[in-house]
Amino acid sequence: MALLALVLVAAFAPSAQARVESFQGLAPSPVELTAVTADPTTSLVYAQEDGGTKFFRYDPRTNAWIELPPAPISSGNNGGAAYLGGKIYTVYTEEDEKLGVYDIASNSWTTIANPLEEGTGNITATGGKLYLAFEFLFVSHDPATGVTIPLAAPPKFADPECEEGFEKWGGLQPVGSKIYGHQGNGCNGFAVYDIPTNSWQELPLAPEIEEEEGPLLGSAYDPLTNTYITYGPYGGKVLYRFDIEAGSWSTSTLPFLVDDGGMAYLSLPGFEGVYMVQGEEGTAFARYTERNLTDLSPSMSASVAKGGAFTYSLQVKNNGPERAGGVVLSNPLPAGATLVSVAASQGACAGTSVLTCNIGVLRSGTSASLTIKVKSGLKQVINTAAVSSYAIDSNPANDSASSTATQCVVPKVKSRQLKGAKKALRKANCKPGKVKRRFSGKVKKGKVIRAAKGRGSLLPPGSKVKLTVSRGPKG
Repeated sequence: MALLALVLVAAFAPSAQARVESFQGLAPSPVELTAVTADPTTSLVYAQEDGGTKFFRYDPRTNAWIELPPAPISSGNNGGAAYLGGKIYTVYTEEDEKLGVYDIASNSWTTIANPLEEGTGNITATGGKLYLAFEFLFVSHDPATGVTIPLAAPPKFADPECEEGFEKWGGLQPVGSKIYGHQGNGCNGFAVYDIPTNSWQELPLAPEIEEEEGPLLGSAYDPLTNTYITYGPYGGKVLYRFDIEAGSWSTSTLPFLVDDGGMAYLSLPGFEGVYMVQGEEGTAFARYTERNLTDLSPSMSASVAKGGAFTYSLQVKNNGPERAGGVVLSNPLPAGATLVSVAASQGACAGTSVLTCNIGVLRSGTSASLTIKVKSGLKQVINTAAVSSYAIDSNPANDSASSTATQCVVPKVKSRQLKGAKKALRKANCKPGKVKRRFSGKVKKGKVIRAAKGRGSLLPPGSKVKLTVSRGPKG
């Protein structure tokens, strides 16, 4: 199906929240959906029928839904889902005893005992384990071993209009060694769980919208902008985003009304973004993307050692105002240069003739450094590198940097007149050194007998080369 219109949401000035957001309408879902998740290995979205057992898969490359074998458990009054190890695990707010398990490879379903022993829509997966929450219950479950571990109780939350702890209609998202979660069911509580210390920390409440109602079932994490995303309130059109680095919330306007549904993030190049269903309100489906406004600027300097060794020191700086995700430095090596080594303060580099360094995330005001070593026999080497990212660059004119480095390539000076030998040395980026004179019956007076460095020797620029000049035959 053809994609629907692209809806531009906002373009903020650098002095405010400097980012550009958009919603892209996609093929409507076959039915109202819940229990949404994604397979990060294939970039496919999975979701279950709301109030039923139908199960679907969405491919962003074709913008099409495909119906799969039905789930063994009805989603009832909504549910959640998580991907782990080639399987989709589904939970439901009204099902205390079982979880659905969809095996992607075999395209078939089974069930396992509900490790929380309570119905919930709050589920996520990280580190080979499932995590589920409801009220003050929070557990991890390892499907490989079947071991369930009770964890630290979630906070009470500071929203005075709601019950304490997690509602069944909230969300959980892993970020590194932490799990962020919102209270849900229109409540505004928000907190983060630290896995290594088994402890919770309550964070700022989500903004109050329409009679103090807040986010609903479903959430996603956008790693490129480092934001936790959810939506609500019931029958509302609010997208909530929590900037993890700034520690603050902001909101945008959705293109459709929402109810308990779900969302998932895909990192597929060209299709990056948060895919969200309308939920109980209907079958609308959209991709949300947000791109920060930033200014990346690389700088480069070079040093040369003997043997044709060129060392390039590069720095990629983010001048702000916001973070840049997916930062990449591209460096086509100069013709005639051979890569020796590369080291980066963050990320990884690959390639030989064209070096590509995936730096990752650069926060505003921070920088990454790289050291690239090459060998070349040329007397002048020009190197140019360019930087790009997922963010919108406010100043593309400074997205590249160049460095011209020279070296002394000792020329042929033997049998040349001293004046010509000195001229040739200077032209080769060398300097004439001390001149020693001695008698020679083979080399005419005034001509060079030999140089202290052999022809073709590679030295730092400006290196002095001593010369021995003939006095002519003795006597």
